[in-house]
Amino acid sequence: MTRSFWLGLGSGLILSAMLTLLFSPQQKPSDVQLNPQTALPKNESTKEPDSPPPVQPIESDQKESLPPDPQVSPQIDRDFVIPKGASAEQIADLLFAQELIKDKEAFLAFTRQMRAERRFRAGTFKLSVGLSEEEVIFRLLK
Repeated sequence: MTRSFWLGLGSGLILSAMLTLLFSPQQKPSDVQLNPQTALPKNESTKEPDSPPPVQPIESDQKESLPPDPQVSPQIDRDFVIPKGASAEQIADLLFAQELIKDKEAFLAFTRQMRAERRFRAGTFKLSVGLSEEEVIFRLLK
């Protein structure tokens, strides 16, 4: 038998094991573990008093009735244009004016740290509101 046969067989076994784990029905730990009190018959002297089930707070109703969080904003894509010959400081000013970054100094500090001050190219870029300064730099350098 050849090496490729064994490689294919091993790959198939690994793949089938992974698919079995992914698509097999999940058992709850309570289904697998046997409760010792239910395994033995109870007589009146060993019977414990029934306790009410614990009360779970209903969070879904509370979340639906609350107004949306003002800090969480949906991703809004905007076109951002870097003009030809723009410096990193000018780009930071434009980004701040369009509210694509929150802090010009942090943007410039990341730019210096990444040594990307002169690597920005003129063009139009898709940016989302709420990105970090570092992520904005990565997207502008693509």
